[in-house]
This record gives sequence, structure tokens and C-alpha cells, in this order.
Amino acid sequence: MKRLLLFKKWLAIFLFFSNTIAFSKELPNNLELKYELTQNGESLGTVIEKFTIDDGGNYHIESITKGIGLYALFGDRVLISEGKITFEGLKPKHFEVHQGSNTSKNAIVDFDWENQKLITRYKGSETKENIENKTQDLISYLYQFNYENFDEPMIEFAAATGKKYKKYQFRVVDKKVELLLGSINIETTSIQSIAEKDGKPETQIWLHNKLYRLPIRIRYQEKNGSTLEQNLVQTNLDLNAF
Repeated sequence: MKRLLLFKKWLAIFLFFSNTIAFSKELPNNLELKYELTQNGESLGTVIEKFTIDDGGNYHIESITKGIGLYALFGDRVLISEGKITFEGLKPKHFEVHQGSNTSKNAIVDFDWENQKLITRYKGSETKENIENKTQDLISYLYQFNYENFDEPMIEFAAATGKKYKKYQFRVVDKKVELLLGSINIETTSIQSIAEKDGKPETQIWLHNKLYRLPIRIRYQEKNGSTLEQNLVQTNLDLNAF
């Protein structure tokens, strides 16, 4: 009886890892992405992201949004995420948000996994909340898609933004959408967030079907009706290899 229970436990672990490997690919140790940022078609600036993994399996993500023209006056928006790479994907430990020299908009978030607590420091106050095992932050969730099973009808997770902690739901819209990146046609999967109130899409993301499911295009619909869009224009990866 004991042997049977041990076998069942081993089988469950094996199936979990097998399923994970089936729909994910290990992220590279060094990744650089550059996006063009527009609002309603007008250029706002660029988003530059650097993703690294060290020999201990610790990841570091830095995302810098640089405005141009009048938008440069707001200063750079910097997002930093640090944590571990696990079999389930990214497990954040620390997250920061910085907006130019305006320190009042800075936010620091720590993930206390041992006690299942999220500790947020924002505008001089500190809050603690209970967190779920599947929790990301405002930048790590974009890389977490590499580890998700897109055969499921819904992709769900919680994320810390620095201001709040909320649940997100994305549904797969189309698994074969062609996008042109430079002179290369890329096959992507289109996913769309489920809005909380009016049912309108808040976020649409087009993920590369082969390139670690990296975002090729991200479209945000703001409350005032305007549309922000990020489009990948440069990467250190050889796109012809995929």
C-alpha cells in the first residue's frame, strides 16, 4: 500500500513536470527587448527591457520607459523585478516602481512567501496582504506567459502593481495571428484580458508562438478612451532562428 502511494505521488510529480515542459521553454539567461511606445498612433517614446538569469536561478528584470519631446519631462519610468526561476515559472521576491524624480510615486513591494504575505510601501504607508501561490508583479507576468498552458480556456493569476493587488484573467482570442516585425512575419497568439466591469478589453497582448512566448505587441485601453501600444522593434535574439 505504501509503495502504491509513493508511486502515485511520483507519477503526479512526473506528469506535472512533463506538462510544464510540453508547453514552455526555458528562458534565456540574457534577453534584451526594445519597444516603440505610441498613444493613439502618436509616438511617446521607447520601452527598453533587460532580463537576466544568474547561475543560481535568480532573475532580474529592468524595464525603462523613456519619453520623447514633452513626454520626456515626466522622467523615466523604471520597473524592477527580482526573484527565482522555478518549474512553475517566475516567483518574484522584490518589485519596485519609480517615476522620474517624483519620489511620491515610488512603490516598493516585497513577497514574503514563507508567511504568504505581500508587503507594499507606497506614499509613506505600509500595507500587508495575504497572497496566493500564483502571484506576479507588473512586469514579471509578461515573462510568466512562457510557462502557462494555452490549451486551458483561461489564464488566471494575481499581480502586485505597487498600488494594489488584484486578480487578472486572460482568454485566448486567436492562436495564429501574423504580425510583421521588420521584414519578418511572426506567428503570434492573441490574448485579451477580461475587464472587471464593462466587459471591454483592458489589455490585449500578442505573444510570439515560438520565441519564449515573448510579447510582440501590447495594447492598453485607458479609462479616458485613449490607446497605448507597445511594439517590439529590436531584440538581441536571432529571430531568423525561430
